[in-house]
Amino acid sequence: MKSINQSVSLLLFGFFIMAAIFVIDVNLPLGVAGGVPYAAVILIALWFRNNKYVILFAFICSMLTLVGFYFSPQEGELWKVVTNRVLALFVIWVTALLAIKWAASQERMLKIKYEAEIENKKKEIYLATMHSALHVTNNLLNQLKLVELEILNHRDFNKDVYAMFDGMMSETDSLIKELSSVKEIDPDVIRKSVYPKNNA
Repeated sequence: MKSINQSVSLLLFGFFIMAAIFVIDVNLPLGVAGGVPYAAVILIALWFRNNKYVILFAFICSMLTLVGFYFSPQEGELWKVVTNRVLALFVIWVTALLAIKWAASQERMLKIKYEAEIENKKKEIYLATMHSALHVTNNLLNQLKLVELEILNHRDFNKDVYAMFDGMMSETDSLIKELSSVKEIDPDVIRKSVYPKNNA
């Protein structure tokens, strides 16, 4: 509701400024470029963050500039009068186009900023997940160390099985260290850090 009231207030303010400029314009001799100040009204339309309002304001200002040509005091040379009106229209529409381009660039910047924030959030989630997974795995390895001690205490335990178990422990520990050393958050880099070197 507050946003709607603000938009209505801005719209009324824009119309008020246009009306004020029009009154001044029709009271000035035709030789004066009274329509040029309308360009300032275009900037008010930027607050709506909608290019339709920029076009609307530019169109209304253009119409008022042309109407002012007929109602202003008939003074000055015709070519100067026409030149001033054309100049005013030119300034109005150049301002409108620049305003639209500026709004588009601002929108692109906001989009880039938003996408960057999303990417940073993804990285934070990834790192938190990775650290949690490493913590769980390290805890598991520490618990398996107790199993290893029990195996060593039983001299009749199958040596081949123990060798396999010890190799798995060493390999897992090595892979965890490799994964922990990854600095670049890239799928290929992460995969290669844990894949066997001959399959990387």
